[in-house]
Order: sequence, then structure tokens, then C-alpha cells
Amino acid sequence: MVQAQQRRKSSGFTLVEILVAVAILALLSAALTPMVIKYVNDGRRTRALSDSQALGQAILAFNLDVGRWPVNGDANPNDAGEISRLVGLPAAEVTAANIPNGTGATGAGNWNGGGSGGTAGALEDHLILNRTTAVNPLYTASPTAPEPAGWNGPYLKQIPLDPWGRPYVCNVRYLDAAAVNGVTAVEEDRHAVSCLSAGADGTFNTSFDDATLLTTPGGDDVGWLIQGGRS
Repeated sequence: MVQAQQRRKSSGFTLVEILVAVAILALLSAALTPMVIKYVNDGRRTRALSDSQALGQAILAFNLDVGRWPVNGDANPNDAGEISRLVGLPAAEVTAANIPNGTGATGAGNWNGGGSGGTAGALEDHLILNRTTAVNPLYTASPTAPEPAGWNGPYLKQIPLDPWGRPYVCNVRYLDAAAVNGVTAVEEDRHAVSCLSAGADGTFNTSFDDATLLTTPGGDDVGWLIQGGRS
């Protein structure tokens, strides 16, 4: 009889014990989930900031070597062939459908094209490949960098997508002395230039409009300023 009772006791958990364990696990999960989500989101934002800084610094290094900004898609400076946005996608994929749209700020919809969003180019073409489908090379290479001036890339190993799987976009239209068609020197002087991720919501909340002073990223956008806006 004693042996039978011992066998029953050691045969497994009772239903009550299992329910108690499940309830404890549910409570722990409910308490820990917000902390885990915050940790993951903070990590993604940190990576997005690091990536965008690397892109911005590569553009600055390009400028130091070449003596101008990467805003020409046809190798002819100061004509109608300038680009306004550099996008972290291969050239064949740089379409409005593949670039995050914008909302909540004046001209925010221009991040994926239209209006003062202007023409878009691929970051890869300017910083890594030094060519487009139509022009090869896009910039004269420097045989003995840093003199004479010339392209001395690649400036990055690759162009990453942001932590949410979307492309970074740089509004190079407003870089000082970029001479993008239709942009005045005053507009260049008062607009910030950023390399941005659209953040977790996948929508740019930062202005992109000639008539609006651009400053720091808006909403949950994450990015690095290449050139600060001034009033």
C-alpha cells in the first residue's frame, strides 16, 4: 500500500500544479514582454543611427576626394541631370514603391519622389561602384590619392537596409554648393541634410520641402546630419 502511494506521488505533476505553473509563466511573460520589446527597439534605433552616420561620413569623404557632392547622375555637373535623393537600394530598385513615403510634416511625401523630392539615385552607384547603367565611370578616379582630386572609393563595403528592412534615404538636394537644378543658395544654406531611416513605423515624418526649413529628424525617424539647417 505504501509503495502504491509512493508510485502515485512520483508519477508526475497534478493538474493543479500544471495550472499554477502556467499561470506563473503567463505573469512573467506579461511583465517581461514590454522590457524585451523596448530592448529590441532601442537596439534597432542604435543600429540605424550608426548606419546613417556611416553613410553620411562616406558622403563627406567622397566630397573631400572628388571636390563636389554626389548629386550628378550623368557626370555633367550643374545641368538638369542632378539628383536630389540618394537611396540605399540598387539602382534598378530605386522606385517610389520601394522607398518609404512620408506624412505629418510639410513635404514629407517627397522622400519617395515628386515635388522637391526630385530625382533619386543609388548610394551604391556613387559610393561603391562609381558608375550608373548609362555612365561608367561616373567620376574620374584619383590615380594617386589624395592628389590629384578624384574618386577614391569604394567608400563603404556595402549599403545596408535599416533594421526594419527599408532603405536609408539622404536628401542631398540641399548640400552647400551642390548646385542642384532649381535649388537656390539661400535654400542650401537654411536646409539640413540628413541620411535617414523612416523608423519603426516605416513612414518619414521629417520635412523635405524647399519652402520649409529642415532641421532635425521628426517623429520616429532616425538619422545623422551631414549638414545642419540654419534659420
